[in-house]
Amino acid sequence: MQWRGPHPARDEPLNIFGELRRARKLLLMPNDRVGGLFLGASIYQSIRQQYPDAHIGLLTDERWAGLARQIPFVDDVVVTAPTQKVWSPEFRQSVQRLRDESYDLTLCLGPDCSYRLAQLCALSGSRLRVGFQREGLTPYNVEIVRRSEGEYEADQYQSLLRILGLDVCGEVQWVIGDGKSSQLRERYLDGDFASGSVVGIDLFGGEGQGLSGRQLDDIVGRVIERGARAVLFFSLAERKQVNYLKKTYGNRVLPFEQNDLSGVAALLQGCRALISCNTDVLHLAISLHLPCVAIFDEDARRWVSSRNDLVEVVQDRDIRAVSITQVVQALDRALRRVPAETTA
Repeated sequence: MQWRGPHPARDEPLNIFGELRRARKLLLMPNDRVGGLFLGASIYQSIRQQYPDAHIGLLTDERWAGLARQIPFVDDVVVTAPTQKVWSPEFRQSVQRLRDESYDLTLCLGPDCSYRLAQLCALSGSRLRVGFQREGLTPYNVEIVRRSEGEYEADQYQSLLRILGLDVCGEVQWVIGDGKSSQLRERYLDGDFASGSVVGIDLFGGEGQGLSGRQLDDIVGRVIERGARAVLFFSLAERKQVNYLKKTYGNRVLPFEQNDLSGVAALLQGCRALISCNTDVLHLAISLHLPCVAIFDEDARRWVSSRNDLVEVVQDRDIRAVSITQVVQALDRALRRVPAETTA
C-alpha cells in the first residue's frame, strides 16, 4: 500500500488508518467489467459491518440499477451511463454529483476497470480514494499493489480490505424474492416450462467473440433432446440467432431479452442450470448458487472461485473449438453436485 498525492502540512500529518476509522460517508465502485457488481457482494457486506452507522453509496450503470437497489448493505445507488465519454457534458455532470456528496472514502474495486470509472474516482472529491495500482494512471491517493493477476477477483477485493485493516465477511448468496419476481416466473415459466426441467442458455458472448451460431444451435438441440426446455437469454445483437432458434425449436425454447436484468434474475431462479460464456448473466447465476457451465477462452481462475463446486469450467483458447460433448459432460457434472431435493 502506498500514498499518492500532496504531502500534508507538518502540523497536520495524514493518518490513513485514522481517516479510515473516521469515514462516515462512503462510495463503493464495483469493477465495470463483466460480473463486477456480483463479484463485489462480500465487500458490500463487509463495509456495512465495519461502518454500521455510515452512509454507503454504490455506483453502478443503468442496466444493473434495479438489482443494485435490492442490495441490503447500501443506502443509495448512484447510477451512471457506461457510454459516457470522459469529455462529455454528461460525464462532467456525473462528476459534479459525486463531488456534491462530499464522500470521505471511495473504494474502486476494479483492478482493470475502464478509464472512465477510474477517472470518476479520481475526480470524485473524496478525501481517500482507494484502488489497485494502475500502470500509467494515478486516480487514487491510496494504491494497493495486486499480488497476482490470476487470483480470483473477489479474493483480490478481500485482500484490499485486509491491507486497509478492515474485517472481511464470508460469501454472500443473492436471493431475488420480491413479488414481481415471483409473478414474472409464473408468467413465463408456465405450462411445460413449469412442470419440466429448464436450462438457461446465454447467447451473449461476453467480452470475447463468444460461441458460434452452430455451437449455440448444437447446445440448444442437445438440451432439448435430453427432455429439457431452454430459456434463451439474449441481447439485441443476438436477435437474428434467437429468431432462428425459436423457428427451429418452437415452444420448447423461451427467449428473454437481457435488458430486463431483474427479470433475468427471476427466471434464473426457475432454471436447473445455466450454460454461458463469461458474461454478467453467468456471474448473476453464480451469485444465485445455480449450477453453471462456464465457457472461457482465458484463464478462468480470475472469474470463478476454485472453491465453487457448482461451476464446471470449459476452457479453450479458441472458444469456437469447444465441442458439444464437452459442454454436455460439464452440465452433467454440475448437476450431479446439487442435492437431490434441489434438482427434483
